[in-house]
Amino acid sequence: SRLLSHSLSHPKTHFAQRPPRHEHMSTPPLVQYLESLSGQLLLKLQDVSVYKVANLAYVVFNMTDRTMNVMNFRLMPQFEQVFEELKKQVSAKRIGVVVFASGKKDSFIAGADIDMLYPATDAQQITNMATKGQEGFNKIMELGVPSICAINGVALGAGCELGLACTYRVAADSKKVSIGLPEVKLGLLPGSGGTVRLASMIGLQEALKIILPGGAVNAKKALKIGLVDKVFPCSESYPNQHTFWRQVTLFAKTKLWNSPTRNYTPNKTWGDYFLNSTSLGQWMVGREAAKGLDKMAKGRYPGPYFALDSTIHAVSSSQADAEKLEAKYFGKLGGSSQSKALISLFKMMEGSKKFQEKCGGEGISPKKVGIVGAGVMGSQIAVLCAKKGLKVYIRDIKQQFVDKGLALVSSTFNKRVAKKRMTQDKANAKIALVSGGTSVEGFADCDLIIEAAVELMALKKKIFKELEQVTRPTCVLATNTSSLSITELASVLDNPSRCVGIHFFNPVGKMPLVEVIRCPSTDHDMVATGYRFALKLGKIPVICNDCPGFVVNRILGIYMGEAVKLAMEGCGLPFVDAALLDFGMPMGPFRLMDEVGLDVAAHVAPVLEAGLGERYKSDPRYADLIKANPQFLGKKTGKGFYTYDHKGKQGSLNHELVSKLNSLVKSKSNASKNAIKDRCVMVMLNEACMILEEKMVAEPQDLDLAMVMGTGFAPFTGGLLSYADFRGIPAVVKRMEWLSKRCGPRFKPHSTLVQMAKEGTRFFPDRPDPKKVRQIPIKECPRSKL
Repeated sequence: SRLLSHSLSHPKTHFAQRPPRHEHMSTPPLVQYLESLSGQLLLKLQDVSVYKVANLAYVVFNMTDRTMNVMNFRLMPQFEQVFEELKKQVSAKRIGVVVFASGKKDSFIAGADIDMLYPATDAQQITNMATKGQEGFNKIMELGVPSICAINGVALGAGCELGLACTYRVAADSKKVSIGLPEVKLGLLPGSGGTVRLASMIGLQEALKIILPGGAVNAKKALKIGLVDKVFPCSESYPNQHTFWRQVTLFAKTKLWNSPTRNYTPNKTWGDYFLNSTSLGQWMVGREAAKGLDKMAKGRYPGPYFALDSTIHAVSSSQADAEKLEAKYFGKLGGSSQSKALISLFKMMEGSKKFQEKCGGEGISPKKVGIVGAGVMGSQIAVLCAKKGLKVYIRDIKQQFVDKGLALVSSTFNKRVAKKRMTQDKANAKIALVSGGTSVEGFADCDLIIEAAVELMALKKKIFKELEQVTRPTCVLATNTSSLSITELASVLDNPSRCVGIHFFNPVGKMPLVEVIRCPSTDHDMVATGYRFALKLGKIPVICNDCPGFVVNRILGIYMGEAVKLAMEGCGLPFVDAALLDFGMPMGPFRLMDEVGLDVAAHVAPVLEAGLGERYKSDPRYADLIKANPQFLGKKTGKGFYTYDHKGKQGSLNHELVSKLNSLVKSKSNASKNAIKDRCVMVMLNEACMILEEKMVAEPQDLDLAMVMGTGFAPFTGGLLSYADFRGIPAVVKRMEWLSKRCGPRFKPHSTLVQMAKEGTRFFPDRPDPKKVRQIPIKECPRSKL
C-alpha cells in the first residue's frame, strides 16, 4: 500500500483520462512565437503540426479537443505523416535539428490515453500496442539529425519516453514540470522504451528510483540526475516574451550540423560505476530492489517486479532484445486483473472530481472555514485548510484549548521548515491564516463551518442552534461525526437544508477519503459546497445518504465484528490479522481497532446495532473486557492488542490483554486462513449489497472508492464489489451458502447476489470481462523471493 500511496493521491499518471472538452481555442504561445519568427508551416494535421524556422524543425503537439496532449490511436497515424515529412526535409538538408514541443501552456504529453488500453484483454494485442509505441519513438533516433525534447510541463509515461528517444531534453524552470514513468501505479510497466533507455541515460540506481515506485521528478532534480540537459527560465515580465522558447531556439542552434554529445555521466564514483555498469553490481542492485518490492508490494502488484526485470535485462542486452522483453511484459501485465482493477480505481478517482455530476448542484468553493473544537481532529483540519490557502477560525469553550490547537498548527508548519520542505516566510503566512477564540462571532463571515466536538448528540444540537443564529443563511453547517444521525442533528435547525456531514478519517493529513453525507432535507448546493471543499483540500469525496455508520464505518463495523467472533471462537488474534494481511488489507482487523481506538470502536458498535440490527451485536464478554481495561485503548495509549513506542511504531502483541481475551475462549478453532478471509470479506460484501439496496450511495463505484480510500481495501482488487466481480458472482454465492450453513444466517447471500448469479450479471458490466483476464500470481513475479 505504501508503494501505491502516491497513486491514490496524485491524479497525473501515464494513462490520461479524457478531460473536459471546452478549452479556449486561442493560438498557443509556442505557435505565436514561431509565427513571430516567420516560421513556415510544413504540415498541419488535426493534433500535430510541423514548422520550419531557418534550419530548425518544430514538431508541435496540440490536441484541440483536450486540455492535455495524450498518445492515442488518433495521434499515431499523424505521427507517421510527421516522420515522412521530417525525413524528406532531412534528406534535402533543409533542417539540421528537430525540436519536439507542445502547444499547451503548462504540459508536454501527459501519457497515453487510458481508454485505448483499458478495454483490451488479449495479451498479444496489448503487446502489439507497446511494439507500435517503441517503433514510433525509434524513428526519432533514425532521423539522422539531433533531436530535442522541449518540456514545458507534465511529461509522464509516453511523454517521458518520447523525450528519452531524443538526443537532448530541456525543461522549463517551472513548478508545472513533472517528468516520470508512473505506469506501475496502473499495474503496468513503461512499454514504449522507458525500461530500455532510462538506465543507460541516468544509471541503473536512479532509473529504478523512478520506475519502481512510478515516480516523477521536477526540472531541477531532472537536471541533477541527468534526465535533462538544460533547465531554462520561463518567467515573463511582459506578454508574449516567450522566454522559454527563445532559450530552446538558441540551444537548438548550437546543435546544428554538430555530432550529438552529452556531458553527463551517471558514474560519478567508482561505486557508481560498479553498481551501474558491472554484471555483479547490477545483480546486487536487482537483488536489493527485489527485497524492497517483496516488503512493500508483497507480490500482489506485479508491475514493479516486471519493470525491475525489464530494466536490468536492458542494461546488458541489445536494444532489440530489450524492447522485445519490455513489450512482452507490457502485454502480460496489461491483460491482468490487477491492472484492470487499478485502472478502474484511477478512473473512479478522476470521476470523483466532477462535482456537478455528483452533487446535482453548483455550490461555492469556500474561502473561510470555521471549526468548532480545537482538539486533534479540529486542529488537523485547520492545518489542511491553511495548506490550501483557506482562512480558518477555530473556536472552543476555553482559550487554553484554543491555544493548544493553534500551537499544533504552528508546530506542524515549523516542522516542515525544519525538514526544508517550506521556507519560514511561507510557513508564517500559512500560520497567519488560522485564528481562534472562544467567541462565536468569528464564524459570522465563514462560508462553511465544521463541528468537530465530542460524539454527544445533545452537545452537537446545542452547537448547531448557536451557529445558525450567528452565521449567514448561505453558510454550510457541517458535522464531522462518524456515527451520529445527520437527520436528527438537522432537525433542531430552523433551516435544516444547511446541514451536511463532512466526515474526515484519522489521520486527516494522510487519509484521502472524505464522506459527504446528506439527509433528506439537505440542499443540493450545500452538498456541492461541502464536496468542493473536500476537493479543494486534495481529498477524494464520496457522497452518501444518512444512515448509521454511513458507508465506511458501517462496513468496517461488520468486518471487525466478524473478526471478534473468530477470536471468541478460538482463532488466534495474530492468525486472524495475518490472514487479512495476506488477503491484501493494509493491516489486520485487530491492528485496525488499535488504530481507531478500542474505546471508539466500543462506542460505535451499539450505535450500529441499534440502527442496523442484530447482525451488529457483539459478544458481551468481549465488550466487558474492553470496558474493564481502560488502560488499553490502542495506539493512543501505547497498548491495545499490540504495543507501540512513543512514535507510534507497532511492537509485539500485548500479551496482558490478549491472554485475558484468550481466557474467555472455551476451545481452539481450526479455521483455515482462507476461511478467515472469506468470513471477514463475505460479511462486508453482504452489507455492501444492503447499502446499495437502500440507495445509501448513488452507484457501486462510489462504494468501492470509499472502501479503498477509507479503509485501504486491497487496491489491486479495485474495491469490494470489484473483487466480487473478479472472483465470480456465482462462486461468491456458493461460498456464502456454504458459510451460512456452518456459521449462521448472517452469511446468507443477499438477494442482489443471488439474482446476479442467476442472470449472469456483474456489479460493473461495462468493465472488461473478468473471465478474459487473469490474476498474475506471486510465483510469476520475476525476482521475487516470496
